[in-house]
Formats: sequence, C-alpha cells, structure tokens
Amino acid sequence: MTQAILDRWYAALRAGDANALAAVTTDDVVVRWNGPVGIVPWAGVWEGRPKVLTFFKRVAEHLEILGIDTVHRIEGEGGVVIVLEGHWRVRLTGEELKVRAANLFRFEGDRVAAYEVYPDSWSFATAMAKV
Repeated sequence: MTQAILDRWYAALRAGDANALAAVTTDDVVVRWNGPVGIVPWAGVWEGRPKVLTFFKRVAEHLEILGIDTVHRIEGEGGVVIVLEGHWRVRLTGEELKVRAANLFRFEGDRVAAYEVYPDSWSFATAMAKV
C-alpha cells in the first residue's frame, strides 16, 4: 500500500499534476520544505491542501524534475523516509542541480498527511539566488 501511494505521489510530482497530488493527500496535509524562506520560493511550512497545492505549483514554476532515484528507504509504522538522488533544472537559468534529499512521509490511510523535505538547501538557495 505504501509503495502505491508513493508511486502516485512521485508520478504526480514529476507531471506537475495538481489534481493527482490532491487526490493522494489528506485535507489537512502539511508540507515542510527546509530551506531559506525568501530565497527559495517554496521553502517553509504549507498547511492544508490548498496551500500545499500552491507549494507544488511554485516548485513546478521554478524547477523541472529530470530525475528522482531512491537511494535508501526506511519504513516504519505510519511513515517512510526516502533518501533520494534528485536531478532538477532551474527553468529561468537552465542550471541543473544534482543533489540528495531526504523525504519524510506520514500517512493516514491511503493518503499523505505530512511531507517533510531535508534537501541540500545550499544548492537550491544558490541556484534560486541567480533567478
């Protein structure tokens, strides 16, 4: 079940499909992207589905996802941590980023209730400061 939810999540993320993301989240979903607010346009805490969809739209406006590969997966009761190798392109500059990040998920039933990202925030901040 967890893998099916993650497959839907990452497919929607890659496609930039807000409706598909909404379908896999709870109404009160919380997203926390750890990084410098004010420099990285999607950094911060986003609470509730409408704000979380705004978060994903901001990411999609600024980044193109070129690849996401799982390096490690740690699963526990009600949640999972994914360490990934990501490959992104900054839309305005064409700069490409290849960095690791840890994604923490908490589930309620068959939906994502919380998503927390611990990225290489220095790389993202440096790239976004050029925009």
